[in-house]
Amino acid sequence: MQTFFPKIATILLAISAVAFMGLSIAAYYGRPDPISEMLAPEVKNYQFKAAAGETTTWEVTPIVGENRSPKQHPNAYAAIADAYRMEGQRLGGLTTQWSDLATQLREQITSIRTRQQLDADALKQRIDTLSQLVSNAEANLQNLSKQLQAVTVDTTIVRDDTTKRRQDVMRLQNELEELRTDKFRLEEIRRVLSDRLLRLQLENQSLDQRLSQMNNLASQ
Repeated sequence: MQTFFPKIATILLAISAVAFMGLSIAAYYGRPDPISEMLAPEVKNYQFKAAAGETTTWEVTPIVGENRSPKQHPNAYAAIADAYRMEGQRLGGLTTQWSDLATQLREQITSIRTRQQLDADALKQRIDTLSQLVSNAEANLQNLSKQLQAVTVDTTIVRDDTTKRRQDVMRLQNELEELRTDKFRLEEIRRVLSDRLLRLQLENQSLDQRLSQMNNLASQ
């Protein structure tokens, strides 16, 4: 009985050692391949270069933007993490620019809509007024035709005035239609910019996640 427990303990210790060894091997070989990560489309704007020495270091150089000076890192994962960080900052700047542009366009659209609404209201009021004038003129024309058939000169003047007012109504209606077309075009521009802003935000979120993973690997 005294020799039975040491044997069990020895077997359990051997099993534990094998298990820990298997976990270590899995953790080592389960890491992302740094060469594959360097070819990822998210860091296509950066060049990676290994420098041989007592220990292998890595250099990452941006190929876009104003600052293209190379940076040294102790290992490949740190270089990749720095590339993701710089790309995240670059896209963050682009996101801010697009966001500011979208804000300016929204303000312009709001201002244009306000002016368009005022113009539309004024045009509608003018059309209503002219329509009423045309209706009154037609009514007066009919009454004058019945009562003053002999006065042909006055009748001609009234008819000419009615025709001119009808032309004014048609012209104002055409202007109102043009304003509606401009409004639709500006709304389409706002929709396209909103889509672009959303895509940049999603790309930035993906880069943050990859950067966090690379930072964790680089710190190991």
